[in-house]
This record gives sequence, C-alpha cells and structure tokens, in this order.
Amino acid sequence: MRKGKFYIKTFGCQMNELDSELVRRMMEERGYEYTDDPKEADFVLINTCTVREKAARKAKHLLRYFSKREKTTVVMGCLAQQEKGKLLKWGADLVVGTRAFVEIPDLLENLNGSGVVCEEIGLHYRTDRRLNPGQYSAYVSIQYGCDNFCTFCVVPYTRGREYSRPAHEIVEEIKNLDSQGVVEITLLGQNVNSYHDGKYDFADLLKLVEDTIRNIKRVRFTSPNPRDFSYKVLKVVAESDVITPWIHLPLQSGSDRILRKMNRGYTKAEYLDQAAMIRDLMPYGTITTDIIVGFPGETEEDFEETLDVVRRVKYDGAYMFIYSPRPNTPAARYSGQVPYEVKLDRQRRLIDEVNRGIYERRRLFLGREGEVLIDGLSRKDPSESAGKLFNGLTVTVNGRYKPGTFVKVRINGIQGLTLKAEPLVVALR
Repeated sequence: MRKGKFYIKTFGCQMNELDSELVRRMMEERGYEYTDDPKEADFVLINTCTVREKAARKAKHLLRYFSKREKTTVVMGCLAQQEKGKLLKWGADLVVGTRAFVEIPDLLENLNGSGVVCEEIGLHYRTDRRLNPGQYSAYVSIQYGCDNFCTFCVVPYTRGREYSRPAHEIVEEIKNLDSQGVVEITLLGQNVNSYHDGKYDFADLLKLVEDTIRNIKRVRFTSPNPRDFSYKVLKVVAESDVITPWIHLPLQSGSDRILRKMNRGYTKAEYLDQAAMIRDLMPYGTITTDIIVGFPGETEEDFEETLDVVRRVKYDGAYMFIYSPRPNTPAARYSGQVPYEVKLDRQRRLIDEVNRGIYERRRLFLGREGEVLIDGLSRKDPSESAGKLFNGLTVTVNGRYKPGTFVKVRINGIQGLTLKAEPLVVALR
C-alpha cells in the first residue's frame, strides 16, 4: 500500500550522503515513494551538517519553509544531534540523531501529531544494500565517530566516539556491491586511518578489500588524519592496482602554535615529512587538503607558515575555509578572534598560492595517458564528458559517454585548472 511520497535534501559530508541513501532504501521498502520534487512530497527529510555555519543555516531555512507548507518534516544528521528539541520549536515533526536514522520509517508510522526526538538508538548497518539501477559507484562506511577532539570541530559531539565496524561485515557489504556491478567504492570514516576492529588495522582492511573484489576497479577512502597516518598504509596504496593513489591530508594550519591550539596532534615538520613520503612513493598520486584561515589568535606570521607549507607541498586540490565559531567547541570561546576582513584577505591570498601549485602539478600530466571513469556530461560543454583519473583528478574528455564508462585518454591540455583529454580506447563496463 502506498504510504505517500518523500523527498530528501542532504547537506555536508559523504557520510551524510550514505545515510540518506540508506534511509531512502528503507523508506522505499516500507512502501513510501521517493520524489525529486519537494512540492510533490508528503514527507521532507533534511539531513544536516553543522561543521560549516552556512550549511546549518540553510538547513534551518528549509525546515521553516517546508513546515509552513504543511509537509511532515524530519530533521536528521549532526544538527539534529546538536539542537535536539529546539528543532521541534522551529517546525520539525521528527528529530533523529546521527545514530538513530534506521528508526525513521517506524517513527514516521507512529507519529501522533506531536513532535518526537529520537536521539540515539545504536549503530546499525546493512550488508545487503540494493542499489538503484545504473549506479556504478557506492560509499561504504567503515568507521564512525571521532576521538581527536580538535578544538574547532563539532564531530565528536554530534557523531560520537570512534567505532570501527567489524572487517568481516565490511567485506560482506563490499561483496554484495561487487555482485551488483559497482566499479568504484569509497571507504568512509571521520578518521579512517585510526580504523581497528580489534584484529585488523586500516592497512589490513585495505588488503582484505583488495583481495575480495572482482568487478570493482577503484577503491578510494576518506578522510584520514595526519596524526594517525602510517607508512604501512601508504605502502599498501602505492603497491595496489585498485586502491587509488589519492591522499586527502588535512593541514588546517602550517603554524605549530596554531596546530597546538587546534589540538591537531602533529607539527609542521611531521606533516611535511608525510607529504614528502607520499610524493616519493606515488609521484603521480595526488594530495588534497583542508585549510582554515583566521583561527583565533592567528597572526600574520602564523599565516605565512601555512603559505610556506602550501608552496612546499604543491597540493593537487584544497578546500579552504574561513574560520567560523561552532557552538559548544572550545575554539568558540578563545580570545583573539580574527576580524572578518583579515580572514577574507588571507583566504584570497591562500587561494592564489594554492592555485599556483595546482597548476604546476597539472602540467606534469600533459602528454600522459590514463583511464577516466566517466561521471557524466561536462557542465560547461555538453559535447564533452567529465570524469576522474585513477588518482582522482578531474578530466574533461571530448565526446559523450555513459556514466560508469571507462575511457582510455591522452591528456592534451589544461583549461583553468581542469585537465582536458582526447579519447583513445573506450573500455566498456
């Protein structure tokens, strides 16, 4: 029996995207129908993020908007975990914490007109996931929560303490995805390289996954923390034909003084040693990063230390953020908050420096051949397709190809910071 239509809006990280995918499947199994149009929906689910202020603000705006239009509104994710009952006052019918999303179908069926908060039930994962037709890429959660307690971050408070899924459970889920024709998976965790289920560490798990798969050609992972990175993991990646040589190595700051205030657990010198090791083992691999400008107390000298790391590493990509205080984090109470105009100026200078390094790195790939996994058509030119090389770099390819197709290409140009390529041989899935 049809129970109504639902719509899901997702903010934030890949972990939220995976949670939304699982909720969608559970809802459909219970007889609800998914729609891409919120106007048609009887139920609106908003999966929220509080890592960035802008994402939290947008989620609250959508909550108010849909609740005024007589939609049954469900708020899940980190904002739900953090704000809890406050969201009921803003119009939510159901507020579900980060570890309770599996209860959403049951909770919806038992709503009696009064708002409900379901904060925590416990972790539950399914290894028998069924994918949508044509889906060629999938996320797999391997680790949940975080024990690092960086002073600017809300994740330990919204996602909880670290928990590593048993390796055998992860392998079963990947076998299931492999049997459905998936060609790419991304292993997810707040701090994947601290994974340990009591028997296997992260490097061991990567080897288990590699030995398990048959159809899957690419295994990615995100996000690691530099304080826990090991040579053992990097060696597994460097020697693998399926684990992609893309390392996301969040810097946050190049100043030892600021890194201590952030509680990051590593120094500038240690970080540079790790980056050098990655470049030595994987010269054509990629290093991407996260950087925060304007952390409380950051001086011009501190910022110059960050620029120095950027110049020396020469990143292949970077997410660069202006610091914004997050509720209930230690850094929000620190003195020495940097004026917005100063933060904005530093961000602009940082972007320029990062882009110089990116362009220099892109030039290394001119004339090289590689295989691109097509994501879809290029947004700028519909006569071209866009996809990613094995190392994660985005490439636009002349011609229109089906998403999920592998295309052999030769890199022949750079447009902006994007590599351009000519197709050589199409390798059908």
